[in-house]
Amino acid sequence: MTALAQKKDLVLQRELAFANAVGSSVLEKPKVSFWMVLIPILFLYFIYRMQTYKSGRIKFDEEFMTNRRRAMDAAMVAVETKGRPDIDGLARSSSLPAALHGPYAAWMEVLVGHYMELLAAEGHSFESLVRSAYHDRNGYLLALNRLTTVERAFYQALKPHLDAAEGAADIIATIETRSQQLRRELAEQVFR
Repeated sequence: MTALAQKKDLVLQRELAFANAVGSSVLEKPKVSFWMVLIPILFLYFIYRMQTYKSGRIKFDEEFMTNRRRAMDAAMVAVETKGRPDIDGLARSSSLPAALHGPYAAWMEVLVGHYMELLAAEGHSFESLVRSAYHDRNGYLLALNRLTTVERAFYQALKPHLDAAEGAADIIATIETRSQQLRRELAEQVFR
């Protein structure tokens, strides 16, 4: 495996951990209650809910990672060819309505740029890649704040297209809040 492929794996592993943490905030995990011991049929219902929760988490992670994987692929091609990423191509190839291509392209541009910084950095762990790419906490926080800003703009543009989806606004708000919190925690962890 090449050094570039190893860096890609490190970044995507961190992104998957990020997706898991966000997913745990979005999807409510069923809890065992005292009554389940006394009334076994309730325990069967709990098992059903737990299976639904697990499959929902897997589906959430897959969906959450789709755009990140696409952005990483574009970053890899750009770094390997020493060229510019095809952000417009990413936007056009998405299955989003045309009205969302602009906000989506803005998000992808920042995300691809972030990935390109990490891929160009030196290091053998995600933390060392971040320290090499951004040098200090402030530089990393600025990059994360840009990412948060364009994600929010994309989600705001997306909301009118999700009117029929029950609870979509609450889910988006949870994703935004938890993402920002996790990113701050990560910056603190990397630059102790």
